[in-house]
Amino acid sequence: MRNWLLSILLAGVSTVAHAQTPVPTVRVVDEMLGQRAGVRYYDQYWAPLPTGPGGAHCYDRFVRVDSAGLNWQARRYVLSTGRLILEQYFTGLVPGMELEGPSREWYETGQLREELTYHKSQVVGVLQTYYPDGKPRRTEFSPPAKGTTVCLDSAGHPLPKCPPYHTFAQLSGKNTYSGKFLKSVQQQFAGYLPAGYSQPAGLLVYYAFRIDPTGTVQDARILTDAPADLQAAVLQAVRKLPKFVPAMLEGSLTNDVVEGMVEAKAVRR
Repeated sequence: MRNWLLSILLAGVSTVAHAQTPVPTVRVVDEMLGQRAGVRYYDQYWAPLPTGPGGAHCYDRFVRVDSAGLNWQARRYVLSTGRLILEQYFTGLVPGMELEGPSREWYETGQLREELTYHKSQVVGVLQTYYPDGKPRRTEFSPPAKGTTVCLDSAGHPLPKCPPYHTFAQLSGKNTYSGKFLKSVQQQFAGYLPAGYSQPAGLLVYYAFRIDPTGTVQDARILTDAPADLQAAVLQAVRKLPKFVPAMLEGSLTNDVVEGMVEAKAVRR
């Protein structure tokens, strides 16, 4: 899952049916706190949605496993076909806190796209990726595995140099870490609240957006409940973020999904 997941919040949930078993639908993974299973929906770019299934392309089914040093299994399915496209495991109070154990991703055709293993969210052992036709693409070794990393083109010829496997979208210049632009949203949103805005109690407002292959912010959305004016202010702060250096996946430009949270203090005017 290539995104940032923040904080822990216990909030209300609704109920949906999956394989005849009712489980809660969650808007953010923090709502899995205290749950044994849950479902979360995403669009075609794997950006989270506040509800489903309208407009949803795929969904995660989270299940607490509590075995072999793991706490959670997350499986992502295509909504229209039921095909499994991602399987990962996590440790922590909620899924998404720390990747641990085997991870596999599939193309929507069912062809395996990548397989690897995590320990404390770091890749360990062998990372193997494949082209859509099933041909090997990358074999990369990380400690404790030993070997020579090899990348092949679609015809099976070795590349002179392997591109980085994955880089996140980032701001230009120095201090480009993700916390910088998430902090900017926190600092700027209040400036977009209308005159006379009043909010009697503090709120945590979760949001998500996509950085497209040109580095432009797209599809900004609020994931949790908030007054309309507050939602609009947070979205405006997100949309005012500067252009990014796009994310890259195996040498190609790609989308990057960002999740964040604004702490909105009580306002009385």
